[in-house]
Amino acid sequence: MSPIRQIALVVGLVGASAFCATTDTWAQQKHTLAFTRSASETRYLQEHAIDVGDVPGHQVRVYELYYEYPKKELVFDGVAVKESWVRGMSDYTNWSGTYSTYGVYLLEDGSKVFSRSTGATQSTINGDGSRALKFTYIENFTGGTGRFKGIRGQLRGSGERAAGAKSVSQQSRGEYWIE
Repeated sequence: MSPIRQIALVVGLVGASAFCATTDTWAQQKHTLAFTRSASETRYLQEHAIDVGDVPGHQVRVYELYYEYPKKELVFDGVAVKESWVRGMSDYTNWSGTYSTYGVYLLEDGSKVFSRSTGATQSTINGDGSRALKFTYIENFTGGTGRFKGIRGQLRGSGERAAGAKSVSQQSRGEYWIE
């Protein structure tokens, strides 16, 4: 066999090997998620706001939310989520602005799933004069423990909170996979 054909054969075999090695990545099974959290299943554990002082109503805030999943409506790879915590920070003027959070989901088998999200809140005034805070977000799964160490994916969601309320309601949809 000529040297050129040998080189071509080696390059072809290396390319085929590389292709076979990456098919697991291409063939990862994606799982869909869709769930709703009612206000009765969520509560703010802590909230601390500091006035910025540059314009009236501008505050930075840190907070902690706790979620329960009594209906077992959120499941990762066959394992239901028991509860989750969200720790976040916001930059609001008159309750409108951006926020970012870190989340920890505790599953029934003791595993955890971690996430990071960013979002925006828009304050609106209802017909009765009360203030409603409507928000949207993107949440990315960043890892976990045990078999969820390589979890990746994304949720997109929206929700609402009455100004000053200790709970929120929201809807989420998305997908995840395990690398």
